[in-house]
Amino acid sequence: MVNEGDFVLLDYSGRTKEGKVFDTTSSEEAKKNGVFNEKAKYGPVLVVAGKKQVLPGLDDALLTAVPATEKTVEVPAEKAFGPRNADLVKLVPIARFKEQNITPLPGMVLDFDGTMGRISSVEGGRVSVDFNHPLAGQVVVYAFKIIKAFFTPAEKVQAIASDSFATGVTSQFAGDTATFSANAAANKGADFIVAKMRCIQTLLQFVPEVKKVVFNEEYVKPENLA
Repeated sequence: MVNEGDFVLLDYSGRTKEGKVFDTTSSEEAKKNGVFNEKAKYGPVLVVAGKKQVLPGLDDALLTAVPATEKTVEVPAEKAFGPRNADLVKLVPIARFKEQNITPLPGMVLDFDGTMGRISSVEGGRVSVDFNHPLAGQVVVYAFKIIKAFFTPAEKVQAIASDSFATGVTSQFAGDTATFSANAAANKGADFIVAKMRCIQTLLQFVPEVKKVVFNEEYVKPENLA
């Protein structure tokens, strides 16, 4: 059984009550249901159980799940994308759209000063924009499977290393310190920096036994600069 704070490698698919897939870790499932995104990264995700890294209803279900066993859970709106809020439906003057050379049409999803909104109707000089999440107020269904669970500090350190770095990085846990070593073959571009910061933050926040994180990085001068 999984406990709060355990790391789990999670496969899941989220569907509406009508069966429409809106989120999945499976590329095959995404293609089959017409929601495949070439820019998305598919495959099991590493999650800290009980720490609100997934929807509350799914998070609760993780704490009663058995690794390597498929499970389906129905999640009420309150523990999914929240209830619909009438106050989040706003009237926007059509002139604002014309200033941006946009012809507003029902169903369009646009960015309004950093907040995404869906146009629900266009009447005269006013446009009704719904800023609720598209699945707000709906019951959703998650089918999921914990591929593997990680319980000890050493297992958690290894899990996040494997999840964050493709090659060239090894890890170990000793005393109260998690140590990562990145050899010259590791790709140390922007993605590496982001992954490194994620490792540090996750371990210090969610693994009480880890008091310090150390990164050793190896760099070799290219031959054309020798």
